Amino acid sequence: MPKVSTEHKDAVRRRIMDAALACLQRNGYQDVTTRELLAEAGLSTGTFYNYFETKEALYEALAEEALAGDVSRIVAPGGPIGASLVEFLTEFMMVEPEGAIAIASFRTHAMATPSGAEAVARLNRYVVDQFVPLVRKAQDDGFVDPAIDAEALVELMDIIWDGLGRRAGRDSFLTSYQRVGATVLQLLAQGALVPGTEVPTGET
Repeated sequence: MPKVSTEHKDAVRRRIMDAALACLQRNGYQDVTTRELLAEAGLSTGTFYNYFETKEALYEALAEEALAGDVSRIVAPGGPIGASLVEFLTEFMMVEPEGAIAIASFRTHAMATPSGAEAVARLNRYVVDQFVPLVRKAQDDGFVDPAIDAEALVELMDIIWDGLGRRAGRDSFLTSYQRVGATVLQLLAQGALVPGTEVPTGET
């Protein structure tokens, strides 16, 4: 049997992930069936399970990829991390609901199975591991109050983001995603950032 190249494996994995993302976007980030996913990718069931043990593992990979992109967005400008963090919060995380809906949807559906719950736990740890170093750097730079527990702050923001995503996914806001996000930013500025740090308040 001819050896399958790393490039081919990477291409198939990418094809599966892109197909899953297309299905999820089409379904409003609600769960999709494996059959729908495979039809989108044009692959067999056996091929799928060669790359992902479960559908939850696939969703976990998509979530981690999206979060890694968020970290890159913060680090890429090359300026002070604190300023980039605030820009990320004010221009994306607390304004655009799509990412929050996607992550919240994954967590909601994955918790139905033991393997899915394990995937959620890994994702929660991934969020903390990726963002805590950024917050600590912002503390070192005098942007975030050094007395704040960086791990707890990241987990708190993740919990808030998850809750915003759940409500946005159900279209059940009494106000709006943006208004609640703006209030979160105001509270963050008052309680976590060094006095004098300006934070745009967004939509009111």
